[in-house]
Amino acid sequence: MRIETVNRLLATLLLGIALAACQGNAGAGDDASNESIERQNRMSDTRLLAPCPSAPNCVSSLAEDERHRVAPLPGAGNRADSLAMLEEVLDTLPRVAYERIGPARIQARFTSRVLRFVDDVTLYVHDDGLIDVRSASRLGYWDLGANRRRVEDLRERLNARLGQPQPSHG
Repeated sequence: MRIETVNRLLATLLLGIALAACQGNAGAGDDASNESIERQNRMSDTRLLAPCPSAPNCVSSLAEDERHRVAPLPGAGNRADSLAMLEEVLDTLPRVAYERIGPARIQARFTSRVLRFVDDVTLYVHDDGLIDVRSASRLGYWDLGANRRRVEDLRERLNARLGQPQPSHG
């Protein structure tokens, strides 16, 4: 292929990505029962995390539908230790800025490398150290799974700090 053809194809691809981004957000045992009750209690407190929009560019540990749902992140057993561990993990990541909001919340902004899109991540740490999380794109309809991958990366990093075995991915 000639270089002009390659450049034209690349420009068309980048324009398509930019336009898409600009469209906007258009019966188990007792342990399982207790976990379900705890989850319902967390979900009933709507002040913890904003709900996900209908667009597939958001995931949340408090989402009721599987499309948006992720499991809460592991904690260190209490709020103070979990917050410290979260801040240590966030400090190691590129292109992230964060601030602690009140005694139990961290608000982070992740910026993509190439097109500089910003995703917002809210982390709410409960008294027992469990971490509810919401990760959402500011722009666009579809995030190509970036928010789910980010939450799973945070989960792996937290598990590594807690010394828990990692699940196999293959």
